[in-house]
This record gives sequence, structure tokens and C-alpha cells, in this order.
Amino acid sequence: MTVTMVEVTAEQLRARRSVLTGQLPFDEAELHKRAVDEHTASPDEREIYNELVEIDFLLGE
Repeated sequence: MTVTMVEVTAEQLRARRSVLTGQLPFDEAELHKRAVDEHTASPDEREIYNELVEIDFLLGE
């Protein structure tokens, strides 16, 4: 099995984060509430939430 490493800069991660949050009709606090507190996030909202969590982890935030 071959492992492929992908290098992404912090700037690229922040740009992707901006794209994701721009797709939301509400702010991140509302997304967090829907995804974590209320469990009412749509599948698309859940996907965005999960990617934002991953990006924040990679950025150390």
C-alpha cells in the first residue's frame, strides 16, 4: 500500500474555512448549536461542521 502525503498551508486551510462558512445561511454558533447541542443539523450542515472541526484541529485552534 502506498501512502500519499498532501501538504496544505495554513492560508489554504483558512481559505477553505471561509468558503465553508460562506455556504451557511447562519453563523458558526448556530451551526454548532444544530450539530452538537440539538442534533438537528442537516447532512450537508453536518458535513460542513465536521470539516470545520478538522480544519480547526489542523490549525491548532
